[in-house]
Amino acid sequence: MTTKLDRLQLITTFLAVAEAGNLSLAARVLGTTQPTVSRRLRDLEQLLGARLATRTTHRFYLTPEGDELLRRAASWADVWNEWEQVLKTTSMLPKGKLTLIGPYGYGNAFLMDAVTIFRKTYPEVEVELCLTDRHVDVIGQGVDCWIRVGGSPDQSLHVRRIGKMRRILVASKEFAAKHKVAGPNDLLALPFVGLIPHITDKLVLVSAKGRDRREIAIKTPVSTDGLLASYKAVLDGLGIGASARWLCEGDLEKGRVKRILPGWELEPISIEAVTVAGRFRPARINAYLDILCDVLGKLDGFEPHTTVRP
Repeated sequence: MTTKLDRLQLITTFLAVAEAGNLSLAARVLGTTQPTVSRRLRDLEQLLGARLATRTTHRFYLTPEGDELLRRAASWADVWNEWEQVLKTTSMLPKGKLTLIGPYGYGNAFLMDAVTIFRKTYPEVEVELCLTDRHVDVIGQGVDCWIRVGGSPDQSLHVRRIGKMRRILVASKEFAAKHKVAGPNDLLALPFVGLIPHITDKLVLVSAKGRDRREIAIKTPVSTDGLLASYKAVLDGLGIGASARWLCEGDLEKGRVKRILPGWELEPISIEAVTVAGRFRPARINAYLDILCDVLGKLDGFEPHTTVRP
């Protein structure tokens, strides 16, 4: 049974031979062999039930039926080329519906800020932003893009590295007054608020000048997979927690929280945009991510990836 794709290949071969007037030359143009070109022409004649040409290795003479097919096929090729150009041009323009998934804490902040700018820039594109702090099945859920915090070795997806977010240790004013922390080892005896999967049973600390790196085992009597919930637990005095500056800066200025170990920071955490692997991605995805990168670039503690599009 000849499929539509087979027919397209047969017609394309016929056009190449008719234009070249030579089976061998057409084979070189098509990147195949002369016997393959000859076989495709025979298959096309069998499909149509008509002889299309008298041919030798060096010459190709169209029959009246071949002339008629050439006229129709050339017209079809012109339409195809015109449509191809239109598609290439419009594919560069954001359109359709953009579906995004990201963590709650980020979604309530700069992800939505980027959506606002995106909608003002591209009002014809609809946006659906879903928030979750759980793992996302990009393929199964059929989303355009997942803004992921923390890396993954999954090679079946396309990952655009956006940058890294620096984080510091903070605690409520009351907790900090009660528990004095002079160095990393003092953290061993103190409770932490766990943030699944990023803050669990250990911390990696980096000195302010980047010269020292320490791995510290911690206790997390309270844990959550929600960034905002973990920060609320810190404010309530349940333990020391990790926070990016964009989240805690206001409370630091007001004295509601205190920084723990000012000479140390946590190892920066990566922020990535995850999409289905493939050569082509809708223009709306890159347009949104470009805006998101601009929004994140204004945040204290964000380090953009040097090569944004790997």
